[in-house]
Amino acid sequence: MFEPAGEFSKSAPARALMICAVAAALMAHSALGRADQLELDALVQEGALILEEAEALAPVDQTLTQEEREIASSEKTLREEVQALNRDITQFNAVMAEQEHGAEELQAQCAGRTEDKELVDSCNARIARMRDEATKLGEQRSELRAREEEMNARVDKYNAWGRDYAKRKQEQDSRDELNRSDSEDWLGRAKKFLASKEFTAWLARAGNPAACGGEQVGDLASLPLRSALARAQACLKAVKAAGR
Repeated sequence: MFEPAGEFSKSAPARALMICAVAAALMAHSALGRADQLELDALVQEGALILEEAEALAPVDQTLTQEEREIASSEKTLREEVQALNRDITQFNAVMAEQEHGAEELQAQCAGRTEDKELVDSCNARIARMRDEATKLGEQRSELRAREEEMNARVDKYNAWGRDYAKRKQEQDSRDELNRSDSEDWLGRAKKFLASKEFTAWLARAGNPAACGGEQVGDLASLPLRSALARAQACLKAVKAAGR
């Protein structure tokens, strides 16, 4: 039977389809919010770990920098003392050579027997002087050998210190480099998240906290890496806290 035309009404199956479609849209929106929340939470947690590691590395870096200055100062002092010792040894060897030459001349001039009393007295006086000089040179030789042994021990100790420092510095540099790499990677992801539409909406709902102001995060690229990381982390933490 023909029914008069009236207002179009959706059949029950059509309404069910619409309800399902709307529900699906709401679920997608909710899932997107959870994903952003998870990303925010992950960034905040990871940023905290990176900053904590950087803070732990900083005192060691400062200690190593101070130690490097001390090593450089010790090296300068040792070089000066080694040079002074070498000069003294060179001078001693020259005096020894001169004495040996004098002993050869004395041997040539005073060898054999003679009745010349003046020559005998002169030779005896020269021999006595040379013996005194030889005694003093012997004492100087002992002093130089003691200085040389002490200097060698100090040089060995310095070299061992330098090797130990180089090893520790290399290990610390590796840790610093890893932290720097992690910081750069984190900051790149954080900047992308801060620039997202979702974060902008969250920022408004959070009341635009001061930590996210333009002076704080407006130009992170111009800041030193660690400062940029700290400011981005502070903004993310402020928004997360406001969203609880």
